[in-house]
Amino acid sequence: MKTEDKSNMAKVRIAVIGKSNVGKSALTVRYLTRRFIGEYRRNTDLLYRQTLTVNNASLEVEIVDVCSCELALFPEEAIYWADACVIVYDITSRTSFSHATELLQRVQQIRNQMPVMMLANKSDLEHLRQVEEVEGRTISIQHGIQFNEVSVAENSDAIYSSFDLMLNECRNQQSNHKSRKFSVSKMLGTLIGTNGKVPQNPTNQGGTVVVCHKSDLYKSRVLKRRQNFTATASL
Repeated sequence: MKTEDKSNMAKVRIAVIGKSNVGKSALTVRYLTRRFIGEYRRNTDLLYRQTLTVNNASLEVEIVDVCSCELALFPEEAIYWADACVIVYDITSRTSFSHATELLQRVQQIRNQMPVMMLANKSDLEHLRQVEEVEGRTISIQHGIQFNEVSVAENSDAIYSSFDLMLNECRNQQSNHKSRKFSVSKMLGTLIGTNGKVPQNPTNQGGTVVVCHKSDLYKSRVLKRRQNFTATASL
């Protein structure tokens, strides 16, 4: 089988954050593999890499599952690293909802143009509900982000449609950015050899998800985005 060239493939990075035990890891694995696994390592950030097919185009996806999102240890590096952010809470835990709301505010303070989505997990546990759907939807409308209630355990269709929507939004932003760069370069008379298009007719989705420790994952990307943010804020 011919190996797909990833050098020109679009890449999207997503940070999944939320209080412990809301189902961040289960959500990530469910989306990427269509499987449900209930037990995960809880003491380290994990990176999942996989090639997906979204809207008939190949896309290299990296999702970092941030193990701890306590406000005192807000995962700023992960937010600068990512192209988009998914904030997860548990409908059976009002504390997790309050926490998610605070995380959302922090994310939008440092990356106000970043695509953000809030997912309320464990909708199958209606008898234990502490947070009404209208509460999550209201917060999301107020902040201008996407929202869905899902059940990772029951494999909600909304899991896939929500992530796919976010990936498409990120790809559109990347395409617009490349178009702007192309226009400026063309104006200056610079020749550009590639047009940033995603390859058509891709192969099937990649096989097993590769799980990695974050190690030096964030460093160069975080530094660049922090510099851009500082420069913009100083204007």
